[in-house]
Amino acid sequence: MPISSCIRFFVTAVCGVFMAGIGTSGLAQTEQVARVDGRFAMAGLNEVPDFQKHVSPLLGRVGCNGRACHGSFQGQGGLRLSLFGYDFDADHQALLAEGSGRIDLETADESLILTKPTDAEDHGGGERFKPDSWQYNLLKAWITNGAKNTSEPMQLVKLDVQPARLTFAEFSEQTNLKVTAVWADGTGEDVTPLCRFQSNDPSVVEVNPDGHVTSGGFGDSHIVVFYDNGVATVPVMRPFPKERMTASADNIGESNPIDRLVGDKLRAMNLQRSELADDVTFLRRVSLDIAGTLPTPGEVRAFLEDKSPEKRQRKIDELLETPAYVAWQTTFLCDITGNNSQELRDLNYGAELASQQWYDWIKRRVETNTSYDKIVEGIVLSKSRSSEESYYDYCSTMSEMVEKKSTEAFANRDVMPYYWMRRDNQDRDTRAIAFAQNFLGLQIQCAQCHKHPFDRWSQKDFEEFSRFFTGIAFEKGRPTSTEDRADMQKILEGLDVEGKRLDNKMQKMIADAARQGQVVPFPQVMITKPKIPNDARKPKPEKIKGKGSRGPLYFTDARLLGENRVSFKDVDDVREPLMAWVKAKENPFFARAYVNRIWARYFGVGIVNPIDDLNLANPASNEPLLDYLATQFVERGYDMKWLHREIANSRTYQTSWQPNESNSADRRNFSHAYPRRLPAELVVDAMVQASSNDSENEAFLEEISSRATALPGTVNGRAMRRDRNNGFALDAFGRSTRNNNCDCDRSNETSLIQTVYLQNDRDVHFWIGHPQSWVSQTAGVEIDKKVRTEMTNQLAAGRQQLDRMEKQREKLLASKREVPETLIDKIAQIKERIATVQKKLDGQSNLAAVADQTKLIEEAYLRTLSRFPTSSEIARCESFIAEAKSLRDGLAGVMWTLLNTKEFIVNH
Repeated sequence: MPISSCIRFFVTAVCGVFMAGIGTSGLAQTEQVARVDGRFAMAGLNEVPDFQKHVSPLLGRVGCNGRACHGSFQGQGGLRLSLFGYDFDADHQALLAEGSGRIDLETADESLILTKPTDAEDHGGGERFKPDSWQYNLLKAWITNGAKNTSEPMQLVKLDVQPARLTFAEFSEQTNLKVTAVWADGTGEDVTPLCRFQSNDPSVVEVNPDGHVTSGGFGDSHIVVFYDNGVATVPVMRPFPKERMTASADNIGESNPIDRLVGDKLRAMNLQRSELADDVTFLRRVSLDIAGTLPTPGEVRAFLEDKSPEKRQRKIDELLETPAYVAWQTTFLCDITGNNSQELRDLNYGAELASQQWYDWIKRRVETNTSYDKIVEGIVLSKSRSSEESYYDYCSTMSEMVEKKSTEAFANRDVMPYYWMRRDNQDRDTRAIAFAQNFLGLQIQCAQCHKHPFDRWSQKDFEEFSRFFTGIAFEKGRPTSTEDRADMQKILEGLDVEGKRLDNKMQKMIADAARQGQVVPFPQVMITKPKIPNDARKPKPEKIKGKGSRGPLYFTDARLLGENRVSFKDVDDVREPLMAWVKAKENPFFARAYVNRIWARYFGVGIVNPIDDLNLANPASNEPLLDYLATQFVERGYDMKWLHREIANSRTYQTSWQPNESNSADRRNFSHAYPRRLPAELVVDAMVQASSNDSENEAFLEEISSRATALPGTVNGRAMRRDRNNGFALDAFGRSTRNNNCDCDRSNETSLIQTVYLQNDRDVHFWIGHPQSWVSQTAGVEIDKKVRTEMTNQLAAGRQQLDRMEKQREKLLASKREVPETLIDKIAQIKERIATVQKKLDGQSNLAAVADQTKLIEEAYLRTLSRFPTSSEIARCESFIAEAKSLRDGLAGVMWTLLNTKEFIVNH
């Protein structure tokens, strides 16, 4: 099959061939076979069941090859089958193993495969079918006819499900599904009794093992059908009552394609879009989502005063040009690619510098809006040095970077090889798993050991795909090539460490030498060219080399996921055809995975959830919407800013979080905004920004070096703001650990420790009240009322004492007697003390008496909640400040209270 045809096949598979939207028009010309439960209802049928088409699916249907039974790694009762039954040869051998008794070709009825499931013999799984059932007759007919294996596995071309979609009007409506398998030879068969069925939301729809469907509550979901290697989904809807919608339900604004596609689904579900979010809600939401910052009080005032109809569009464009956008987007891409300093510990010159270089390499490309595919290409096709660069020159360049702690020069390099230097990314299987999840949104790790439970991928698919990650060598010790070893020896001689082993002690010496400006040996990523074996010396499959991170690649070819085979005959780097496939316009995963992740950043939920698990059994809640965004993203040259702009300008994104009567239960169709807790980095940044003085608050969009979003790696990172360590806060609020390949490394869940942190942690109190904070700026260094009273009393007492002593001195002078030096010194001391106390009191701006507290309260609200307070909120704050010891304490209390509100910690 040509590559274009194969790509089209799998695009269709993802978007619907294996899904429910298939009609039966193509089946009219197909030779169709009736259901097996009818054909084998009576014993003695002459038909010989097929192992692939009938026996293996039946064993799956009754649970024999499930993970809790014979499909487990240990097997059960001496029989182990492949999980979900896709390894036909292994299963056939296991069933016919000598002495197992599972298949008795002489006396079929004595076969354990018949006596145990019918519970005629002790069976841990209990009765699975009865002796006179069609299941029994089918298996017996297969045994009677020699229990043969499938000679050559057939390709399932289409899995057609009818009805293709279901819409229910009432609770507990019922219908039946019919599933037809169409094979590559043109034959078709009703395989409904051999399928497994699953409801993705039993509260909306239930389905029994026979494909009998019963409607539930209002909402939409999917029924998933499994047969052979096919996975089909049937969209199910039970629309909400129309009477919940108002007369203005159609007036929802659909000038943006996103809004039209979302609107189509809303109308089908009788859901009315919520009102447009007001200006202050929009401004806060879009500032946090695009730039990861709160709007300044000045921005809020200016935005509210602006009456231009294009002001929201202009604000989106402004935010996309800020350094804050760059920092927040870079953090996101570092999450995806796994920039974790702990995983870079094999770099002897310092993992944290490497993590910073990784961050700055991505940051440079976000700054210039480099297309997403180019960024990924610079990571995937990376190696440490060019073919023209010697190992010595490479080490010299890297050593200079370490000495100068330079990330600028590294950011200018074309490629970023640290992705392949992660400690947990050092064999071809883990690389394949990481790559699929990082860049394709696929979780294929299940297929490493058995057929994927929810997708088409088999163990063979995984093994073939993993071949593209063999030949990537991370040389962290002595180089393998003769020339490189000679260069390394030259470097070691210059360090006076000739002949010593590269042990931990030597590694420390090398790291110290690098920091002192000496040239040291550096780890490197090297690519091994495939070595195509002659047929005469081609290794047996089970002995093929290249399983680990080293060694030549002895595969002649490999198959991409859902693609035809790629020959390695004329390929220098097996990652090149991999990347070419990734970038191909027809690739069904790459663009969809990215746009789904970005959508989730704006809405809190993806069009597909979990956002990094794009499998056939986990369809999109709005397939046309996901298809539009992915297609346009590719057509626009993988322009990341286009995608952000397209989403943020939509009416769907700008909808209020407040639900109406029709959509209060909706969490799938984006009829209203979904309030979501701020990500960890934004929690820290927002607290710092809100409590900062005016100049720092206004510079937050531009000055990003002190921001948590600018942290390179995830371990031992410091926010660089007055050298305070924000690691605990970031961990408490669930920053991405970047330890695995899962988007679940980041958590936006709430917890008790977060509440305790916001209320009691010293960092929070420091940010509110440190000398350069807004509270300190506003209230000066005002002393509290009790201390002021004490100082006033001290002044009165001092003046009385000074008056007595001066009268004593005047009396001595009047009598022409000498004034003692002690008296003169005492008078001088009292005067100095009085002047000091008076100066301190005079320096206090008694803001509690003269300040406009309403304006200060408004400023506190604008800094934290990005809105003006209500009259009742102003009254409560004024009452609180009046009872405080000082204006400073009162304002600090107001700020602390606002930082602890749900409204502050949630993006709505």
